[in-house]
Amino acid sequence: MTNKNFLLLTLTASLIALSTGASAYETKAKNAILLDYDTGAYLFTKNHQEKIAPASMSKLMTVYVLLQKIKEGEISLEDTFTVSENAWRKGGAASCGSTMFLKINQEVKVEDLIKGILIQSGNDACIVVAENIAGSEPEFAALLNETAEKMGLKNAHFENATGLPHPDHKISVEDLGLLARHLIHDFPEFYPIFKQKEFTYNGIKQGNRNPLLYSLKGADGLKTGHTDDAGF
Repeated sequence: MTNKNFLLLTLTASLIALSTGASAYETKAKNAILLDYDTGAYLFTKNHQEKIAPASMSKLMTVYVLLQKIKEGEISLEDTFTVSENAWRKGGAASCGSTMFLKINQEVKVEDLIKGILIQSGNDACIVVAENIAGSEPEFAALLNETAEKMGLKNAHFENATGLPHPDHKISVEDLGLLARHLIHDFPEFYPIFKQKEFTYNGIKQGNRNPLLYSLKGADGLKTGHTDDAGF
């Protein structure tokens, strides 16, 4: 873990200040950011504007776009999306990656897809969302980039909905922090899902893939990610 990228987001209403000052803090992580949710103030940064491979933390933007569509009334939680063979092959059981274990041609409620992404980190769920919203994953990636630009993310570029490896799929930890603040502020009613520790779908129970929920008192989100490219 010491040689891997690490994102530290403090998303509580209040923070305990270090008596020695934020500049005295040290971490072996290559990239890090510590920020105050209420003010947006940076309490600690390290290579925070460097573009890195975000792995599954990319899914925060996928979920943001989906929740935005719900908020605008274009989609409801009760709507169902169809699972394509492409989504199953690239992100389902056949892919050997993190998956919601969706089945080809299955109709899945949007509410369940949200949980499948946030709790199970399902690549299949992300691709299903992308295809049903934009018609294809590349078209959805264009929507992600458009949203990132409107949000003011300066060092973010998305090539897919999942965060699976692509040489041009990058984001800075600074932009991840800004995205996290937007998610919490814009959709507070969905925030409790991030700390839900398990979710069962298609008869398969999976635990939340965020290990901090089990090891760090007070942790309540948001997302972790791992690929060989990104590390952990």
